Amino acid sequence: MEILPRGVAATYLSGTATGIFGSLFLLYLPEHAVAQGLPVETGSHLPVALWLGGAVVLGIAIAYGILRTRSRTSAEKRMTDQATKDLYVKENRDAN
Repeated sequence: MEILPRGVAATYLSGTATGIFGSLFLLYLPEHAVAQGLPVETGSHLPVALWLGGAVVLGIAIAYGILRTRSRTSAEKRMTDQATKDLYVKENRDAN
């Protein structure tokens, strides 16, 4: 049997204890505490649809922005490479 480090063992035992106590709680739950019958219609689905639509639009806008700004022109790539080479030369000069 492998000995677990202190934090890992505590986490494992905590999860196990939670599972056991949760199971016992559900086992002894009174019958009148569980839901009975069919679900009740509580209201309009419009707000949920608006939130979902807003999340989709926001996701598309973020993806578009990332894809649009991710690519660099060849001039920008050359400028970045040159700046990197200049930085390496400066670091080597300062180290010697």
